[in-house]
Amino acid sequence: PTVLAVCRGILGTGPDADDAVQATFLLLVQRAGRVRQPAALGGWLCGVAARVARRARQRRSRDRERGAQVRDRPG
Repeated sequence: PTVLAVCRGILGTGPDADDAVQATFLLLVQRAGRVRQPAALGGWLCGVAARVARRARQRRSRDRERGAQVRDRPG
């Protein structure tokens, strides 16, 4: 729930936030060995979730800008 809350706080509700949560836990599976202290896992997950969500927000914004540029082109 905390990871979802972080992602929704950055991306709002919807599929982008859900995708960011899933990506966060996939990164945990891939990089679990990097978390040296089990007590630090919550903070690690929240930090990863925030970074993943911010990148998704930037990507979404970039895609919207590119879509607007394509629509504004003549012919």
